[in-house]
Amino acid sequence: MISLINGLRRLRQASRACRTNALRAAIGCAPVRCIPVVMLMPSGRRQATPLNGGASISTVITNVDVEENIGELLNLVKLAIDKGELDKAETILEMGIKICEEYQSYYAMPYMYDIMASIALATGKIGKAENILVRVIEKMVQLGIPEDNSQMVDFKLRLSRIYSLYQENVLAEIGFGTCLKEQETKINNGDMSMKTSLLYVNCLFFYGLHKISVSQYKRAKTFIDSAYSYAMKMKGLSPYQEMLILATLADLNAQLKDYDIALQYVNSAIILGKGIGSIDLPKLYIKLAKIYANMDSPSMARHWLREAAALANLFNNKKVCDEAEALLQTLSL
Repeated sequence: MISLINGLRRLRQASRACRTNALRAAIGCAPVRCIPVVMLMPSGRRQATPLNGGASISTVITNVDVEENIGELLNLVKLAIDKGELDKAETILEMGIKICEEYQSYYAMPYMYDIMASIALATGKIGKAENILVRVIEKMVQLGIPEDNSQMVDFKLRLSRIYSLYQENVLAEIGFGTCLKEQETKINNGDMSMKTSLLYVNCLFFYGLHKISVSQYKRAKTFIDSAYSYAMKMKGLSPYQEMLILATLADLNAQLKDYDIALQYVNSAIILGKGIGSIDLPKLYIKLAKIYANMDSPSMARHWLREAAALANLFNNKKVCDEAEALLQTLSL
């Protein structure tokens, strides 16, 4: 991963004016998030406490004290995020990171970087998220945290997704390949924990999405098929996550003109979407309509486009509604 970071340093000199808002919209959130698991560094700092008359005694500030302080700060972060005060949340997180570094208590530090990166991604600040991820990876390397640590792999995976969005494909390939290999090694060595398995599914899924972005559809299908198969075996996905993978497989098989298989996947995704009341149902109906259109079933395609338009209108999703109506007009010609 050091080569990734060094590559980033060189690439950062280049202009990023060509990176459009489409990239910002595309980043999304990972289907599965990873619980931070990092080493706890021993520390103990003495602080003078004044007494009456100017004398003082020394008290030891332990890791427990620091962690309690950080816990209180994280509660404030949650409140700030709930109120939409993201700048305030970031300021508190920076304060927490400084406290961790000052007292050499690093247990919660990756988690705070994690939240900062998530805020940056959610607000479309992709470059800022990239810088945050590089910072925390470098810091964890300095602390001697293993490259295959779950939180480390999660950060590297997210950084690889950003490289993919920037079309920095060499760095993206290195990153995805490294993350996938590290998770495969854990599993082959007998680590069947849910944390390791979910992160493995993430690696397969997002590597597959990267392969789609470079038009390597057969290779993408291999990765995402594997992600779905493994996820079903471990039974660790939420209905929404399963729906997302099924919808992606429907798109892939349609791209490869395997329309019967694509139809099965999108119908399965729709069943899950209905079960959870997903606002993505209109998009799934459009996928279904496109598949029927490619299967020379225009009447079925028109039916599902009307369903998509009606439901999108109910959800106040003008973009999807307009797309469905435009496709209806095309089919009516």
